[in-house]
Amino acid sequence: MTSKMITFCKNIAITATVILCFSATMASAATYYVDSGAGSDSSAGSSSAPWKSVTKVNGMSFYPGDQILFKRGGSWDTLLKPSSGTSSASVSYGAYGTGNKPLIRGFYASSKSYVTVQDISFRNGSSDAPATILTSHHIVLRNCDIIADTTNSTWAALYMLLNSHHNEISGCTIEHRSTSRQSDAVNLRRNANYNIIRDNKIGVATHYALSLEGFDTANPTYSCNYNAIQGNTIYNPNGATMGLQSNSSNNVVERNTIYGGKSTSYDANLPRSFKAVSQNNIIRYNIIRDNTTSTSSGLSMEVYAYNTDPPNVAVGNRVYNNVITNITKYPIVMATNGDSGATANNNHFKNNAVYNNLNSYQLWVQKNSVIYDNFFTNNLFFKSGTSTVMNVQGRYGTVADVQNADPTHFKGNVQVDPTLDTTYRPKVGSPCIDGGDFLTRVTSASGTGTVITVADDGYFSDGMGIVEGDTVMVGSSTATIKAIDRATNQVTLAQSITFKNGDPVSMPYSGSKPDIGAVEYEQVVAQPLNLQFVN
Repeated sequence: MTSKMITFCKNIAITATVILCFSATMASAATYYVDSGAGSDSSAGSSSAPWKSVTKVNGMSFYPGDQILFKRGGSWDTLLKPSSGTSSASVSYGAYGTGNKPLIRGFYASSKSYVTVQDISFRNGSSDAPATILTSHHIVLRNCDIIADTTNSTWAALYMLLNSHHNEISGCTIEHRSTSRQSDAVNLRRNANYNIIRDNKIGVATHYALSLEGFDTANPTYSCNYNAIQGNTIYNPNGATMGLQSNSSNNVVERNTIYGGKSTSYDANLPRSFKAVSQNNIIRYNIIRDNTTSTSSGLSMEVYAYNTDPPNVAVGNRVYNNVITNITKYPIVMATNGDSGATANNNHFKNNAVYNNLNSYQLWVQKNSVIYDNFFTNNLFFKSGTSTVMNVQGRYGTVADVQNADPTHFKGNVQVDPTLDTTYRPKVGSPCIDGGDFLTRVTSASGTGTVITVADDGYFSDGMGIVEGDTVMVGSSTATIKAIDRATNQVTLAQSITFKNGDPVSMPYSGSKPDIGAVEYEQVVAQPLNLQFVN
């Protein structure tokens, strides 16, 4: 036999082996059932002969594509420790039958991957966290209840930490109900990067409802970066609401409703609605409201160092098209306690509606040498019955006073009633309509193609490999961002467009310019009546 023939036969054998292995894996995918009442661990795990315990489930080796279903109405006082799947097929855990979600003591994924969990309630009052994702990736928790009861002694109801990446928490209710210790509802820390937290109801907790923390004293190089925090309702009547801190950078926080707050020793008596003391985050289209504790703040860039941790800094963030209202003390605050290395600079605030907060000052920027070069463009600052709404580096006055004194850092801001409805949408005639500014402009030469350069790419996201990139308007054209080169301000689009040097670039908008606030006004055009006249 020739060498070519031998090679050909070997290739056929290898291909056949791969096909057989793949077929065997697919064929082995099965569905197993668990019933805490009528099951038996000596049974086959079928729908007619279910297993009984989580201990039995934890002791099994499952294959990619397998499903393990727990009977609704049942309860199990054991931590669920999942098996891993593969990139082509996850191992799935879910529910069957009717009634309440299956109730399990907790979920613990350590060094696991490709696991999907849906329609299960993880809840306990012990020393176990209801959900822990540790050094794991591609774990999905969907439509689950994750509740730490009043006697639970863990730091967080949901932990995600130590190099956990590409995980997704969506459609879940997450609470830490203990009031006797410092706790978070959701805590991402120590290299929890590239994760999605989407469409959840998060809170309560005595510390923060949702906290992203990268480093600490023992791990000063850790981060919490490139996470997407989207569409959540984040509410906390027991403490602070949300925090980006300790090198939590390059995250996108958008379209969340953030409200509530309570002053306690567990949140240093400073119940911040949104603490943003990290770098290069995009904070947009959020509603931040109703934190009426006397020491509350809305969007806080109060920079400091905690104990012996590296200092928190607020640098390079892009904060645009948010609504901040009904906050008692500091709707937006930039300040420092003087800790070495703490600084707030190069933050850009654009098209935000900050109005009718309870203190007269709608913006407070402390006079300090480490707080500098922060820019406010086309924002609305207003409080009914008060003209002095600005406290900026020792200068008190109207928006016009501050803007005239410092036109480099304050441009196009207005002081007028926003005239929004109860959903924060501009009413007809609102000054917010077309009152915003474009986010940036094209700096490359005019042409046609998929690559442009812009003056400031920090307003946009390419999806970070975990969600869709931003859809943007370039001039009158619309396209989706595929990639961003942060070093060169080069943006690669998924669609070819024709553009001109100087074209405005923004998120999609109606009218002649973007609106101020979190909700874009869209005029409803009445359709003409189709009248028929009959003699």
